[in-house]
Amino acid sequence: MASCTAEAVRLHDGQDAFIAETGLGFQFLFALYENVQRQPTTPEDVAGYASYIGDPDFPIFADADGVLRDATPMTQQTHPEVCALSDELEILDCTTGHGGFESMLDTIRSHAGL
Repeated sequence: MASCTAEAVRLHDGQDAFIAETGLGFQFLFALYENVQRQPTTPEDVAGYASYIGDPDFPIFADADGVLRDATPMTQQTHPEVCALSDELEILDCTTGHGGFESMLDTIRSHAGL
């Protein structure tokens, strides 16, 4: 299993643990930019990927048009990329690389005063 995919699999348990620890309403949002052939991702790609990583209870979006790239500091050049958002959908911080979601959870904790 590729390292990005292995990290995606970890998100489900990470999400549940974060909610149990903090009591915050929280959910990962996941976006795919391209499929395994490096073509723009489609809804079919997303469905297959969701199944492959165990059908998580967070949404997975197809972002072939780069909507997230255009609306955030994410560049789609480094994978994985992750941003922490407030309840008001304000970008708190973004990072790249494996394990980045853990530092973004720390950002959310800090923003919530925990």
